[in-house]
Amino acid sequence: MPDCSQYDDKSLLLEIAAGDERAFRKLFELYKERFYSVALKMTRSNEVAEDIVQDVFMYIWSKRENIIAIENPSSYFFTCVYRKVYQYYRKIALEKKLLENISSQNEFINTTDKRVLDRENKHLISQAVAKLPPKQQLVFKLSKWEELSREEIARQLQISPHTVKNHLTDAIKFIRTFLRDSTLTLLVIYSFFKK
Repeated sequence: MPDCSQYDDKSLLLEIAAGDERAFRKLFELYKERFYSVALKMTRSNEVAEDIVQDVFMYIWSKRENIIAIENPSSYFFTCVYRKVYQYYRKIALEKKLLENISSQNEFINTTDKRVLDRENKHLISQAVAKLPPKQQLVFKLSKWEELSREEIARQLQISPHTVKNHLTDAIKFIRTFLRDSTLTLLVIYSFFKK
């Protein structure tokens, strides 16, 4: 790495301000390793450190007309490095916060959607159960809502477990058909109003 003391930073800046690319390359060679070490130490990432060094030099070149007024070039340049590191961490923090916000909103939306769908499904199932013949309705409610076994239902209603099974099979078939038809109707209505 070249020794910075052998160059007069002020005269180098005057040349850069005039658009001298060779002077800018000389500045680059003087500072790139030092900028990189500072950025690497602060970010612990080779890629990020390289990006920061590149950003700093791009910034210096873009502001070259104004750099003549800088009293202490070395301090100014390292302040640029620190600012770029700060901007990097600020961006990371904002992205993290944004992802957390999106995640919590998605969680809320998913929970809300799930609740709405659960409520709608329960409503449709209740409608379907209400349309069942009385015995099937009773067997279904005892099995699915009160969670009684077939044998317990058979004892309570004084019918055979096989009859309970038949009532349940017929009830479930009817409810599935009812739900399928209702869902299709809802989809048709939804697509009609979406236009």
